[in-house]
Order: sequence, then C-alpha cells, then structure tokens
Amino acid sequence: MRRPPTNHPVSGHALLAVLLLVALLSTAGLLANGELRTLAEARAQARSVEVLSQAREALIGYAISYAERHPGEGYGYLPCPDAGNSGSSALGACGARNAPSLGRLPWRTLALPELRDGWHECLWYAVAGSIKNNPKPAVLNWDSPGQFALLDSTGRRLSAAGPDELAVAVIIAPGPALAGQIRTNTGAGPCPGSASTSDDLSAFLDGGNGSSLVVPATFRQGMTGDTASNDVLAWIGIDDIHDALRRRSDHADRIARIGSDAAAALDAALADADFIATHLAPVAGAPVATGLLPSAAVLGLAGEDAAVHDNWRDQFRIAACIDGSPCVSVHDTDDGATRLCRAALLLGGERIREGPERQQRTTTAERADPAQYLEGDNAHNYTAGIPWFAGAPLFRAGNPSRPATQDVVRCIP
Repeated sequence: MRRPPTNHPVSGHALLAVLLLVALLSTAGLLANGELRTLAEARAQARSVEVLSQAREALIGYAISYAERHPGEGYGYLPCPDAGNSGSSALGACGARNAPSLGRLPWRTLALPELRDGWHECLWYAVAGSIKNNPKPAVLNWDSPGQFALLDSTGRRLSAAGPDELAVAVIIAPGPALAGQIRTNTGAGPCPGSASTSDDLSAFLDGGNGSSLVVPATFRQGMTGDTASNDVLAWIGIDDIHDALRRRSDHADRIARIGSDAAAALDAALADADFIATHLAPVAGAPVATGLLPSAAVLGLAGEDAAVHDNWRDQFRIAACIDGSPCVSVHDTDDGATRLCRAALLLGGERIREGPERQQRTTTAERADPAQYLEGDNAHNYTAGIPWFAGAPLFRAGNPSRPATQDVVRCIP
C-alpha cells in the first residue's frame, strides 16, 4: 500500500531565507523607483520638524519664565544666539539695541540637549532686537513689533502671530549642504563648523537667509531636495509669547499690579499744579486734558517698578480734570456704581485681532489713534473730551485662550 504524503514543516532557517529574499526583492524595487531615498529624506525631514518644534517650545518657555531666571527684569525676553559654537548665548550684548541678531541656537542656555536636524546639523536662530535680552529694548509688551518677514518656497508671504505679521524669532534647520557649501568641522565646538558664526553663515544657511539683517530681514522656507534652498524654518510671533503668558495663573495679577502702581503714582503727580499743563493736552471746549501715561522718571518710579512701567505705559491713556475738581464720571462695570474722579486711567487691553472692530497698533498714526486701544464709548469720549468712561477697575484674563481686550478704567478720586 502507498503511504499518504506527509506535510513537512518549513525549517526556521528556510523561513528566514525566504523572508530575506522578499526583503531584498522589495528593497531592489524601492531602489529602482528611487523610493528608498525618498523615504530616507522624509524621515530626515520629520526629524528636522521635531527638533524645530522642541526648540520653539523651549524659547517660548524661556520668555514666559524670564523673570524667574532673572529677578526684577520682567517677562517676555528671548536669549541672544550662540555666536561662538559653544552651545550658550554670547556673553554681553549681541549687537546694538533694537537690532536683530543671528547665530546658532543656544541650546545650553535653553537647557536643551544638543539638537540636530535630520542631517545631523545644529540649529540656527535669529532673534529680533525688539525682544532680545541684551541689550534690552526700551519697550516690551504685547504690541512689540517683529523684525523678520517670512516667505514660502515660492516667494509668497507667510504670517507670524503679531500685529505686523512679522516674526520675533526664527529657528532654522540647515539641512544637507548644497553645491558650493563647504562645511568643514574644525573641532572648535560641539557643532559642525568653526567657532565663528559669521564665517560659517554661508556654508550652512541658504536662499539668502541671514545674509542681511536689515529690518525687516527676510527668511525663506526651503524644501527638501531643492538645489537652491533647503533650510527648514520655524518661527515665533509676539502673540505666541503673550498667549502663553496669559495662560500663567499670575498673569492677570501682574498686569493689574502695573495699573495699580501707575494709578498710585498718578494720584501723587496730580497734586502738582503744573503736571496737567506739562504732560497732558486740553481738549477744546471740554473740561479735561488727555494724553499718554508719562514715564517712570516723571512719576517718580524707580528700580524694577520703573522698568516694568516704561515697558507698558504706551498701553495707558489719561483723562484728567483741568481744574483739579472731580469732573470725570467712571462707571464701574463690576459693582455698577458710578463715581466722580479727578482723573481716569484707562488701559486698552490686548488688541482685538479680527473682525470689523480689529485694532492695529503698528504705525505711528495707528498708535496715536485712541480707537486702536479703547472700545465703544470710551474711545469716542476720550477723543471728544466727554468726561465719562466705563470699565472694570482691574485687568482680567477671563478666558486664557482668548485675548483680554476689555477696557480697564481706574478712578483717581
């Protein structure tokens, strides 16, 4: 009798050989179609995006915790770049006041690991003079201007989150070297290149990025595989920083304290008969004079209070009775009471960013327009010299995810 056929299992070695053959055939197919290279580039690009995001979040975190690291200096500042391939911000000033600065990302200063993009290059970083920490700008608040214009790979304008749509910081992943870029590693620091940012610039950045820092300096988003520009960019707008600050539990109290200190100083200054005539302008046919909040030096503020006051004073407006009498009515929207006051101190709050009532504070003319700060009757009455204003006496961030645009009105009795 014939024995029935027996099913013999495939041995482990034979199965491994089959799998290897399938893998080799698949790889050969990918190589034939150029897909393996595309896959590698995609993974490298994803790595670049990952470290750019990590650097961006670290910079925002640095800005919103600056006062904890530097007591008495306030919030919102970004560090100077690494100019010497050390991983740390340059010692001392990085350029002139209000001028932008460019170098490698100061990863040590940001308490980051040595970040490398998908092609193992260190990140670069540009910071606006309007927000850098040395030398500090004369004014820093939620309306501070950006200094970097952004373009996509086709030359179309990209927007940063801010009143002028310009970025206050740009982080760059250089990607692989292009034709003509020679990146020699001198061993002068942890990153490829030399100890001189200026010497290394053209070897790492391309497409004109960083070649001119004349404001607004332009940075172009490159594309992987592009033979002319492959830099990958991430950026920060001034709104990104102040949106993050608004989410701090102590943010509203900090802004309210600026107003309280200003109100107390203004109360004392109004005792001087010459104060109104010197610092405010009478409104024709009205009993009040109006104007911006004077500097800390004029109001007698010193030290930390003076620096914070001068950063924020352009956000305040004053309407004061010319004859020193309590002629201004202030309606408190919290308790519903209306009080007679010698003066009203008005804080416009954050900009209304969208819609028909959108506020712009970028040009000199816009910053001189009360309607770009105050809303409704407050804006009209301030301009017309009508001594009646309404608002809450304290700044609040009711919804931390949305700009706090409501007018704050304080009575100076």
